Amino acid sequence: MLTPSAEYEAPDLKKDFIVDSTVEHTTNGQTTGPSDHVLQAGAVDRDAPSEASQNAMGSLRSQLTTLQDDINVFLTERMKAQSNEADLDVERRLLDEGVDEDSD
Repeated sequence: MLTPSAEYEAPDLKKDFIVDSTVEHTTNGQTTGPSDHVLQAGAVDRDAPSEASQNAMGSLRSQLTTLQDDINVFLTERMKAQSNEADLDVERRLLDEGVDEDSD
């Protein structure tokens, strides 16, 4: 059976995502569905996925959920890092040059 994978490529980075087929996977993604905060407040996840079937398609489905989680975590961390860099750049310009691009 084939294992799902994905590639991410940006001008400054290339990353391969490969699912480890030797570990158990689930259809209950960590980065999908309501947040823990919402669930603790009493919300019910009516869109929660059913468990994967014990066949090749069920295995593929759960591996794809893991792949999606890995990609979501990576992209979220990357966006946070880029946002922090942009904030630091604006702060540097304000402190060094007294330039505020937002003011007209």
